[in-house]
Amino acid sequence: MASWISVNGEWIPAKEHAVLPHLSGTDKEIYDGPDRAALLQLWEDDPTGKTVKMGKHFKQDPDFLAMVRGLGFLNADEYLKAVGYDAEAVAEFTKDKISEINKHELPKRVKAIKTMSGGVEHGTGKVIREGGFGSAPDL
Repeated sequence: MASWISVNGEWIPAKEHAVLPHLSGTDKEIYDGPDRAALLQLWEDDPTGKTVKMGKHFKQDPDFLAMVRGLGFLNADEYLKAVGYDAEAVAEFTKDKISEINKHELPKRVKAIKTMSGGVEHGTGKVIREGGFGSAPDL
């Protein structure tokens, strides 16, 4: 499941720290970078790779602006000042939780795991065929 950090309504991939066993021929390889599931989700939405976050800033949200006007404030900044919103505190709080997408090296791909399906046919002590045996021959 993808992990995201919301910063003012914009969803940014969270940092991920994972141990990937048997990667690059070593016993353990550590991955520190953006959440890989979140990156996959971003790539599925935009295969060009230009998108680095989802959502939009809350000050540009029409529902938020309508709520602010409905409460009698002239603009969002006036409302945020009245409720005590501190943009610097939010930036400081989220600084360690978000990850820069372009500042990491992707791990090398691991060889695909061989999935057993269809069974194994043994003969004379060794494997003759693995996996699906195909369709039945025409009689």
